[in-house]
Amino acid sequence: KDPGERGVALLMVLVLVTLVAAVVTEFQYSSRVDLQLAYNARDELQAEYNALSAMRVRALILRHSRKLNQVANMLMGNTGAGGGSGGGQLPMGQILEMLPVECGLMSALFRPVESSVEDVVDSEGFFPGECIATSTSEHSKISLNVLKSVRDGKAAMEMLYGLLLDPRLEEHFQEDDLNGTHAESPEQLIGAIVDWTDRDGNEFGSQVGDEDRHYSYLKDSYEAKNAPFDSVAELQLVHGIDDALYDLLKETVTIYPATAQIELGTASLEVILMGLAASLQDGVLLEQLVMQPLFPQFLSLLVEMKSFGAMGMSPMNVATLKLLLTESGLMGLVDAAKLGQRFSDKSQNVWFTIQAEGHVGNASKRFRAVFQTQEAKFYYARVE
Repeated sequence: KDPGERGVALLMVLVLVTLVAAVVTEFQYSSRVDLQLAYNARDELQAEYNALSAMRVRALILRHSRKLNQVANMLMGNTGAGGGSGGGQLPMGQILEMLPVECGLMSALFRPVESSVEDVVDSEGFFPGECIATSTSEHSKISLNVLKSVRDGKAAMEMLYGLLLDPRLEEHFQEDDLNGTHAESPEQLIGAIVDWTDRDGNEFGSQVGDEDRHYSYLKDSYEAKNAPFDSVAELQLVHGIDDALYDLLKETVTIYPATAQIELGTASLEVILMGLAASLQDGVLLEQLVMQPLFPQFLSLLVEMKSFGAMGMSPMNVATLKLLLTESGLMGLVDAAKLGQRFSDKSQNVWFTIQAEGHVGNASKRFRAVFQTQEAKFYYARVE
């Protein structure tokens, strides 16, 4: 044959081999991608179920916490631990927060049907991957929906005012937000929150001011809701609360409890200090309390008490708080009656926020939900 023909044939073979190699490579790549997508989808689904399972186990524990509390304190009373009468009750709120709910524990408790313990030990476990669920009592936060309450409104305002006096928040009362506006003071911000929930159209503390004027000049204008908050996230709509300020407030305020009383057993150190600020004698300022020589000693003792482990099974209650104040020489600045109104000894928690996470491989799922224990009902849930 002509050498030129042989060259064309060889070229055609090479082209064909190249095309076949490209097709095979593309097929292999697509197969690997599809397989990895399938693995990712499987891991994402498993991570979601892990998080949901941990969340529901945590909710189950919270649901039966009252019964656990009754049984534990009955046993303490029967053994002479003082659980029956006076201040020796177990702080179930603190204990429940310490109980771990994670995949390792749940895999030890649950196993597939008709499988042996050895099978579970040799395998990845009933819940492959990782998960954890934690809960926070909503009764340890400042309730926003009681600000207009005749009974608890003043106490909630005073605690919220003490919270807003935090030096970290000062810039939010001096600089405009992205809407070109800001609240001039903590008092004005509290007034805007009250105006969002009250039923009239007047500014808080005024009979003539228009509460909607702060919103009418916005690019996308709206009006004050004039109804209770449906979620803490709704705070972002209130005049004077920008995203940064909301991030600092959202873990300290709540909309669920119908009382301003704070449960001491689960309250954070920050909220306890705000409750103290709202319990001072008339005319006494928070600065006067903080500047007392023995205030650091009181703060140290309070931190020790809140650590729980360092104090054994001793509950944090109003009597203990009064004792700490007395030993630190601060009780003279505090109104004992107000202190009893601001804080509660009882573990009456019915509202909890549950945060759950699930991790499998590179997949992660996070859930946040609000659980009401008396009704065993989730009132709010979302994927984060």
